Amino acid sequence: MSELRYADPAEFDLPYLDADPISEAGLILLGLDAERILAMLGFATLTADPGAAVLVVDSALHNGEFRISFSAAVAAGGAEWRRHRPAFAAADGNRFRSGSPREAWAAMYDVARAAVAENTSSTTVACLAACWFRREEIDQVTHVR
Repeated sequence: MSELRYADPAEFDLPYLDADPISEAGLILLGLDAERILAMLGFATLTADPGAAVLVVDSALHNGEFRISFSAAVAAGGAEWRRHRPAFAAADGNRFRSGSPREAWAAMYDVARAAVAENTSSTTVACLAACWFRREEIDQVTHVR
């Protein structure tokens, strides 16, 4: 009989070889605080819209760079979350919640894919999935009731 071995918290563990890259990115997203998730969603939203992308490129061309404040990115992410949240509630259907982070992420990502338009960028979908996973905190930051 083999002895049960507990992982050392300082030990680095490689991702599964067959893991989808979005799953690994999702696990990283889930470790971020609510404001960072919203800032990432805001930035993804601003650059996914063709009109906003033109403004980003134009700003970079004329100013040599593009800057967006953290608070502006959080605000843009909050607006995007408030716009999508009702669709997430409808798409979720009280799905089973797993204790495994990878299984939980996969379930949240499936909800996100069902809740958003088919042509939504994978970055936006991943950020929205993280928002749905952490919705209590995200709702507090975005003042959703």
